[in-house]
Amino acid sequence: MFVYVYAYAKFSFDEHCRTVIAFMDDQLYSAAHVIRTQPLMATVICVIASKAVRPENYTTYLGAADQIINTTFSGAIDIYTVQAMMLLAAWTGRHRLWGYVASIAVELGLSVAASNLADVSVEHTADLVGLARTWFSLCCFDLMINLNRPFVVYNIMDYLPVASQLLVSPHCRPVDYRLCAYLQGFSITAEAKAQIANTELQPNPLPDSVIQRLRALDEKIDRWFYHINNSMEPLYQTFAKKQDRNRFMVPFAFLKIYVNGLALHGKVSQHGSADTNRVAFIQKALDSACLLLQTQFESKEFRQMLPYSGDYNLVTTYYAIEFMPKALEVASAAVNCGLVLSRLRQGAQLLEEAGAAESASKVRDELHMLKQVMRTSLPPEGLVADLDQAAGESLFDIPNLLDG
Repeated sequence: MFVYVYAYAKFSFDEHCRTVIAFMDDQLYSAAHVIRTQPLMATVICVIASKAVRPENYTTYLGAADQIINTTFSGAIDIYTVQAMMLLAAWTGRHRLWGYVASIAVELGLSVAASNLADVSVEHTADLVGLARTWFSLCCFDLMINLNRPFVVYNIMDYLPVASQLLVSPHCRPVDYRLCAYLQGFSITAEAKAQIANTELQPNPLPDSVIQRLRALDEKIDRWFYHINNSMEPLYQTFAKKQDRNRFMVPFAFLKIYVNGLALHGKVSQHGSADTNRVAFIQKALDSACLLLQTQFESKEFRQMLPYSGDYNLVTTYYAIEFMPKALEVASAAVNCGLVLSRLRQGAQLLEEAGAAESASKVRDELHMLKQVMRTSLPPEGLVADLDQAAGESLFDIPNLLDG
């Protein structure tokens, strides 16, 4: 019976889920005869696929996966077990599991394999590259989910430059280009965490040294995105289905929210005067939050996946939604409030379509309050496109670094 269930789940997973996490190697799941011998990986595939095709069985499969993970505390563990736990943690939002995954990865020597890629005296075997690739994927997850928390990988910044060795390896795979692109992007947020202490954001106005660092980091994000769209293409266009540029638009906007949004962490005004530099950073972060939600809302494929990919895909959505009301309190005079609130309304709809009805209701309550406070009316949904046109299309422009 399980063989039949797994075969059906595997087909559904391959059709709808295998490329959702762009930097995870989709070739992991191609060898069905191998996966079938790995109880946890097979069960995790059933967990993920069941949300799309058998939601009534989701809890049962999730419980089975938890039981198998419990056995790893005292049993043998292999690379497939680590990869399965990574997938389970990402797809179900079980962030507490990441620390355990990282400890097991170190125990299996994944961190050593990653470091060995930079050693010219070490042969790049398929096994070594595979272990390193999994380690870098773990680093990528760590960078994405722990923007405001300590990283689970010790000395994570030491590993990031080594990832580029995947691209010159004889066992390089298409996913390596995507993985390196994500690592390069999210290493910018790691730099921001390391370079700018919260105490430095408190003075009003912002110190010149902080302003310079924020601008430099923001420009670095622009260069990263420019490189993807002008130098890497078509190398990152390696999914089974045709991929559009918007695939990287979401992490681009996400990075811009984080870096520029750091300006929201300090004193906003003093003696009734606004810090124009601080407000400008917050405005840029707000624009990026609008871009992120608009990109997701206008992607038919993204919205179709939400009922079963929401725990992973909505991480960026929640981040933008939670940032926007706080930022509006500071920068409402510098932005089109009607357009921002329209984006929040779209965010609420995304949450509802993902099955997060309670969260969607809270966003709509927040919207109602913001409309009252700002005395702003929301435009009809059909007119949002007109607002976009009125606001200009500059948000969707690939940074033109040749004009600077």
